Amino acid sequence: MRSLLVLFGLCATLLGTITESRAAAFGSSIMNASNVRLQYFNGTTWVDASNTQATLFGSVVTSQSTATLGALSQSSGLVTGLNAPQSFVSPTLAAPAEQSSLPLTGLGPSGVNSFARGDTFGTGTTIIGGSLSTATLAELNAVGADAGLANGNVGGTSIFQVNVAQGGQYRLAFDGSLGMQATGDGFANNSFRVQVNQSQTGGAVSIDYADPLLNRSLNGSGTVNVSTSFFSPSVVLEAGPIATFTITQNSTAGATVIPEPSSIAIFGLMSLGSLAAWRRRRSAEGNKALI
Repeated sequence: MRSLLVLFGLCATLLGTITESRAAAFGSSIMNASNVRLQYFNGTTWVDASNTQATLFGSVVTSQSTATLGALSQSSGLVTGLNAPQSFVSPTLAAPAEQSSLPLTGLGPSGVNSFARGDTFGTGTTIIGGSLSTATLAELNAVGADAGLANGNVGGTSIFQVNVAQGGQYRLAFDGSLGMQATGDGFANNSFRVQVNQSQTGGAVSIDYADPLLNRSLNGSGTVNVSTSFFSPSVVLEAGPIATFTITQNSTAGATVIPEPSSIAIFGLMSLGSLAAWRRRRSAEGNKALI
């Protein structure tokens, strides 16, 4: 009987350890904002702004990407422009080639390799005429207890200064798509924000717009897919002063795989502990009988 209990405890402990070491989590967040453009209300309908209504005074576009997998980390830093170098870390996989179009093909939640990556891609340099497109990708696959804390984090910020030639109502319009996926203990987050500021004779005017369809969080197993046209709230701008349009876009994916013995392993350890206690008690009783 004792031998069977010892064997069962050892087997349960080993089985629980194996089960834990195979724990995995996947997270992915991809956002694409295309045809970002400034629009003007002409009294009847909204139209794409032309040089008659506003002209571009200056623009600053930056992007960055980071990837972290346990003790491994890589970052592109803050890059001027819409295309930051891909950040990719993995103990067993070489970095996949950067892709020049979206959606970027993920490595998928299935498989046995851990990785984390972040990437940005974009085209265009202006919101007058609607030529700006930006995209962010964060993705990870954390397999086993060695993965630890894994995450991919990418962000892009576009700042446009516009000379307002014709006062009136303005807004930003764009076509957006968001794809998110998570399995296990993975998670994904995305945010897209538009800010507009102008110092006017009657005081500063501003808007801070974050669409709830694009500002999403996903924890645990699930998917999110959104694809539609978006419009920021309108803001009344004066002719003459410079108006600043700031577009901020971020995608994040992550997971924490913490080694925790499964219930089977715990039961196996308890069985071994019970056996040890039983043997100590029998030994103590034997010693008392000899006295």
